[in-house]
Amino acid sequence: MRSRKNTVITLISSIVILASCTSADINHSSKNFILEESLQAKDVKKYFSYKDFSAKAIRQLDLYIKDSQFSSDELNNLKKLRSNIRKIASKEAFIIYTGKSNIYSFELIQLIYGLDLPIQIKWDQSDKKYISQNLLSEAQLGFCSSLYEDALETIATEVSSASDSALLIYSKGFSDEKNFLTNQFPKINSILFKRDDPQLLAAETLGINSSNKRFKKITSLNPNQKLEFSARPRHDVQKIFLLLEPAQFQSVFPAFRYHGGNKFQYVNFISSLEALNNANQLLDFENSSVTLSERLSQNIRSKEITSLEGIMQRSMLHDWLLIEIIKQAGIRSADIDGMTGTLKFQSNSCTKRNLPMQRINSNWINS
Repeated sequence: MRSRKNTVITLISSIVILASCTSADINHSSKNFILEESLQAKDVKKYFSYKDFSAKAIRQLDLYIKDSQFSSDELNNLKKLRSNIRKIASKEAFIIYTGKSNIYSFELIQLIYGLDLPIQIKWDQSDKKYISQNLLSEAQLGFCSSLYEDALETIATEVSSASDSALLIYSKGFSDEKNFLTNQFPKINSILFKRDDPQLLAAETLGINSSNKRFKKITSLNPNQKLEFSARPRHDVQKIFLLLEPAQFQSVFPAFRYHGGNKFQYVNFISSLEALNNANQLLDFENSSVTLSERLSQNIRSKEITSLEGIMQRSMLHDWLLIEIIKQAGIRSADIDGMTGTLKFQSNSCTKRNLPMQRINSNWINS
């Protein structure tokens, strides 16, 4: 692929960006992807992120394909990947349309600037929507479902294995998501968070207040007797699912952890990541689980990403842009290690996404 070092940005009716960007190689080690372990051991997975379209990347894939240790299915995957990257690298120009009032135009320009591809942005003066303003809660053009919907499907899988011992805490804005789960799993208990005192809500929900009342009743029978007491949370709940507004997690989750300690498993909706500004704030959610792509968590571990401000919106924009590029390159099918999840692209069809459940670990930050 020929080098393009000059960048021209003209904010008139169109913007032409010819950018050159070199990204550091990252060793992805995931067991939950489309690749066999032998492919991962060869450090191939990074090429499935579709961020390196250089001649060097194609040569490296050639070497992998010549490796006789791979199975026929693995070789077919690699050959398809190499063919797709060649198609993208050889295309003379890409055109990305966006609306005149799109609030994500600047972020989109930044993403395009980071690709070594000839991309032209054209501003559509009509009211046609190319990118929804609600990037996370609405299905973007080309995708089968929204990021919220895909995250909810992953949570539903978690609920299915523990519906008898699960508790759902939700806010009014997530009533639809709550109904989606309770309709599937009628046995799950759900409690609406009405912006009350989070500490009081947690203490009452976990049975701490009831435990304290029982202790006071016992001690009142014999005031002179000294008893050691530690409030015990309820025993009928093992997993607590939190479906809350981004800012509400900052008060509700610590309250439940304070009263419940490590006796419960916490599963936070993906909205919990939207109010974070930096990676260190993930420590507040240590040992809780969240629907998060493995590529994004790996980028956090490797310090390739340190600022989390607007990270979910940027990730969704990234994947939308990549799908547009793949479409215009005339690619028939692609398995992609995307920023929002693993993506399954098929021409003449919408793109499907799978989101894994991950437990947040302090090693993400301290390693």
